[in-house]
Amino acid sequence: MTQIKIFMNTKEVANVQEIMEKQVNDFLKENEDKIIVKDIKYSVTEGNFGNPIWKNWTVMVIYENR
Repeated sequence: MTQIKIFMNTKEVANVQEIMEKQVNDFLKENEDKIIVKDIKYSVTEGNFGNPIWKNWTVMVIYENR
């Protein structure tokens, strides 16, 4: 059965890209023998909440259990 895992960042942090990469990579490493990754998708929304430099990162890992 195909499942998803979503990672979101809703805070304004200078190194948000590195934080999101670490979260996703940690999830993949912790589950490397348990899942088969089908796809990884990400999106970035910019300029929300009245702050033009604010960015919201979302990552979705699509996977199946082994």
